[in-house]
Amino acid sequence: MFTLILLASLPNLECPEWLPGTNQVLPAGVTLAKEEKLKNNLRCFCEIVKPAENECTQTRAPEICRRRTNNWIDENITRLVLDNRVTARRWRLITVEP
Repeated sequence: MFTLILLASLPNLECPEWLPGTNQVLPAGVTLAKEEKLKNNLRCFCEIVKPAENECTQTRAPEICRRRTNNWIDENITRLVLDNRVTARRWRLITVEP
């Protein structure tokens, strides 16, 4: 219970949606395709989430910081990977003989 209170006291990790291949934030009303959203979240993990975890561990209990990071991964990466796997196109190879 105490762990949940400490976890709730940490600031949320907010990630911008970048225009693919740039440092520009997407304008309002523009959304990313699922594949680009996954790439955006992976970039966010490297540039925002992991450095925030490292900073957090300097002032708080490391397990609380890792739990916040793991929750973020579950919500923002694992879910997208599973969604993409379910909706991915299936290619079929058909052999045509004369």
